[in-house]
Order: sequence, then C-alpha cells, then structure tokens
Amino acid sequence: RLPGAEMMFARSVAAIPEIGQITLRQLLGRRRTILLLLLSAVPVLLAVVFWAARVADVSGFATGVLDAVGVTLLLPIVAVLFGTAAFGAEIEDGTVIYLLAKPISRWAVVVAKLIGATGMTAFLTVASVFVSGAIVLAPLGEDGASATRAFVAAMAVGSICYVSLFLVLSLFTRRALLIGLVYVLVWEGALSSLLPGIANLSIRQYSLGVANAFWQMKSNEAHLSPSTALPLAVILVVVTFFIATWRLTRFELPGGTD
Repeated sequence: RLPGAEMMFARSVAAIPEIGQITLRQLLGRRRTILLLLLSAVPVLLAVVFWAARVADVSGFATGVLDAVGVTLLLPIVAVLFGTAAFGAEIEDGTVIYLLAKPISRWAVVVAKLIGATGMTAFLTVASVFVSGAIVLAPLGEDGASATRAFVAAMAVGSICYVSLFLVLSLFTRRALLIGLVYVLVWEGALSSLLPGIANLSIRQYSLGVANAFWQMKSNEAHLSPSTALPLAVILVVVTFFIATWRLTRFELPGGTD
C-alpha cells in the first residue's frame, strides 16, 4: 500500500483506545448507568433468595432466572441503552463533528464505539450471570457449572450483537432508543417466543443457541443449534459494522434529514 494509506491506517488504529476511553466516560457519566447497575443486581438478589430457600435446581434456576431475567430482560435493556448512547450523546449536542474531523478512518471510530459500548454491556450482564450461577448453580455439581458457562457465553454473544444493532440504528434516527425498546419488547420478548419460525432473526435466539453448546436447553426455549446461531451472530455483527462505517462517511449534522 501507499505510505499515505499506511500512515492513515496506523493513525486510525492508534486512535481506537482514546476514542474508546472517551466513550466509556460518556456512558459512565450518565444517570441511567446507576439504574443499569441496580437492574444487573436483580439476578444476583434472586440467586440469594433461591440459595437461602434451598429450593433451586439447575434447570429451574437456569430457565427461570438466567434466561427469563438475564437473557430476556437484563441483556437487551442494558444493550439498547449503551448501544444507542455510544453515538447518541455526540449527535445530540453536535460534538460528533469534532470526532469526524479527526484524520482517522471511519471504521476506527465504529470499532472504538463498539468496544466501549459492548464492553460495558458485557461487564454488567456477564458479571450478573456469573455471580448468580456461582451462588446457586456451582454447588449443584458439573451440570450447574455447565449451565453457568452457557449463560455467560450467551451474555457475551448477545452483548456484541445487540450493541452492534442498536449502535447502527442510532446513526440513522434520533428515535433509536424508542425503536430499540419496541424491538426488545415486541420482537424479542413476544414474537420470537411465540413464533419459532423467526428464530433466525432473533438475537435472543442467537444467544440461547450459543448457550446450547455448553448446556443442553429445551427445544421450546432455544430454537437454534450452536452451528446455526454462531454464524448468524457473526454475520449480524459484520453487516452492522459495515453499515455503520458507511453511514459515518455520509453523516450529516442535525439540521439535515436525520
């Protein structure tokens, strides 16, 4: 490649940590982060209740708490708030122009934002599931440990998939948070459970499908096999990444049609 292109590539890579740190400060500086911390504590509190009552079994706790509360509720809500906020605040106050004015490639900006928002989402959700599993499932033997690993993997995969989707959505509309919540509540919360046929278009099912590689779930809960879920998750992340990069190259400040 030309020296100029190599210099641009090196400068872009070097800028990723700085932009990522700025993104983390922006996300942590919002009041909603406190609410998300409290929400992530819900599975842990439920785990303490189950542990104290001595009534937990692996399947019941994994399905009733880690899936119903963790994957279905906690994960998408945390992801939609962090994912839409990664660019949202800068777009709202107009400071995104300073970010885009830097002599770096747009893909580097997207990578930095994805790392920041995905890292925060994964930190809260994975930690919540891991601690919950350690309290209730770890004492129940290898089956409990496998279930914990399964849902940790589900949270990790779901984090990057949800954040990728909501981040690119925030680059097209100022109503990304509202649309994201509708998607979570209607498509993921209701339709994906009632209509198994749309599992190929459900991030929740991608997450549960990956979980199936570590711990066998019931077929009426996880509709996709690991060999199907993981490639679909990868395709989603790659496609949204390129769309986000393309959108940034054509981004217009408020006052246009966005």
